Amino acid sequence: MERIEVWRGRHGDPVPLFGPLPGVRDGDEVAYEFRLPDSFVPWPGRSLLERVFVLLDLGVSLSVPAWRANAGHDRGEAGPDSWYVDLVHLTVEPGVLVVRDLYLDVVVPVDGRHQRSLDLDEFGDAIEAGELDVATAVDGMRRWQRFLDRHLHSSREPQSGWTDFPPARLRGLAELPAPLGPVVTAPG
Repeated sequence: MERIEVWRGRHGDPVPLFGPLPGVRDGDEVAYEFRLPDSFVPWPGRSLLERVFVLLDLGVSLSVPAWRANAGHDRGEAGPDSWYVDLVHLTVEPGVLVVRDLYLDVVVPVDGRHQRSLDLDEFGDAIEAGELDVATAVDGMRRWQRFLDRHLHSSREPQSGWTDFPPARLRGLAELPAPLGPVVTAPG
């Protein structure tokens, strides 16, 4: 495992992005952390420290959001154990990872409820507006499908459970004690 710094933002955000955030890389997997601002309300028994995992080969980030509510948004129905998965664009350099959100998301409850896809309209709008070039969009869609096939549903027919979710290869990073390094609080 190697220590790295992580910078994060949305597609098209100007630099500098949010960071550097403390991270750990283990092969094709990364974990990094940041603290949510006090405007967020954590789930009972949890802190505002959020750990995010990145699958470098698929270009997705995954987390179990630490918060239940913030101004105007309550995640109560999602439940405290629902994972949030984002399609991301990655720039990997020695000791540094830049993570940019590429709109597409899926909420994956681990209690037997169905997954919920989000923001396909935003992905399409960004392409239509010329904010997301076609090559990046095509690459993202292919990686997204690989993630869905490998981790949520390897069969074309609906199954009773996920294929490999949460991904088994994240266990080692999930078991690392928190915090991973100096705690950085998100703005706002």
